[in-house]
Amino acid sequence: MEPEQLFALVFVMGMFAGVVVILMAMRQRSYQLEMQHRERMAMIERGLTPQPALSSAQRFIQARGTRGAAASRSMTLGIVVVAVGLALMSIVSIAAGEPDVGLGIGGAIMIVGIAFIVNSIVSRNQASAAPDTPPPAPPIPTGDRVE
Repeated sequence: MEPEQLFALVFVMGMFAGVVVILMAMRQRSYQLEMQHRERMAMIERGLTPQPALSSAQRFIQARGTRGAAASRSMTLGIVVVAVGLALMSIVSIAAGEPDVGLGIGGAIMIVGIAFIVNSIVSRNQASAAPDTPPPAPPIPTGDRVE
């Protein structure tokens, strides 16, 4: 088998594997949502009041807090931008045969990525220095129902 055919075969198999992984993830998410719905319905049948459903964004904010989440996003974005800069530097240097041009273009993009990483580190340090405010207390039921 020639290298071009092998590369094409691996590429196509990778595409199909990606589609299968996405379909499996969608099926798993559907199953989780169905189980949450069944749990809520069972609570209602037993006369319990379920908590209001939170969106995934609200659950994420409650779990991580806004400061930590922003620092994490900034770190992730910085790493991705640095990787894009490295890739562009390699592509331009090899394809054009001009390492200086590749270093200039890819290096400029990498500097932006490094700035995001530094921003993440600074934000994380500020978040750990500032005390977090406790979550608000849940409402206390008074027993007086108005129907």
